[in-house]
Amino acid sequence: MGNYRDLSQSLRGMTGVKILILDTNNIQFYYQHETVLPKSEIFAPYDLILIPGWVQNEYGHHEGKSEYIHAIPKPLFIMDETEDYLEMIGYSDERLLELFRLASTGFREALWFIHTCKKDHQILPDTWIDDFYDQGFETKQMPSGLTTKKNAGEVSIVTLCFLLLSHFSNHISSITLASSDYGTYHLKDKVLSEANLPLLHLGISQAPPISFQSTDVVIYNALKTGLIQPQQIYTLRNHTQQRSVLYLENFSDRDSAIHHHLVDIPTFISICSNHEKYKVVF
Repeated sequence: MGNYRDLSQSLRGMTGVKILILDTNNIQFYYQHETVLPKSEIFAPYDLILIPGWVQNEYGHHEGKSEYIHAIPKPLFIMDETEDYLEMIGYSDERLLELFRLASTGFREALWFIHTCKKDHQILPDTWIDDFYDQGFETKQMPSGLTTKKNAGEVSIVTLCFLLLSHFSNHISSITLASSDYGTYHLKDKVLSEANLPLLHLGISQAPPISFQSTDVVIYNALKTGLIQPQQIYTLRNHTQQRSVLYLENFSDRDSAIHHHLVDIPTFISICSNHEKYKVVF
């Protein structure tokens, strides 16, 4: 069952709303490190928390993660791709299909499904969204018996973000994507490049209020606010010794530069410890 009506009711009369959309990997990170990164701090800046249905599918079997999500001290909405997404785009199947196409850039199976769907159907069947997620993504069977769809969560997150900005533009001040997948970062730019073309016409600013909260951004902010100490970063980042980081460096002459490269843990600690000189973007 969709949650569009509940979300719309919640936003009614509100302005300047800050929304956080959660991805699976970040949920795992928050859950794993809750004793160090309490929910009361992580979710404090946001007014509403949203999760796409396909992201919920990836963690819903895990009792601990499900309990963690429902204990977040902010209003939570699970947005169903089949029921809620169409309503936010005025029930225009063609425009939603085009938005899915852009948000699926680089995903061969998803793009092939969309191409075939357009070619075979002058009028899209009622089941096309369910069929898209069923046939358009590589299926993985986990040892637990859970079936997951590779990249489905990324597509859902980016699509939801732009639907919200288009449909609720008078209510929302910012949307943060809690994702550590660079695919999400690049898909945002792809959708934005065509968001206002006639076929889609979302009416979105070319400088939309979209930011990212990768796990590295979470760690950077936690150290900056004194929530953690530098030595704790070894534990928080122990799943990888080197990871690509996008960060801003400020110089004494007030110029700045953006860097994007692999960073090991000692270097990352150095970056996070110098807040005036560096800012982690992703």
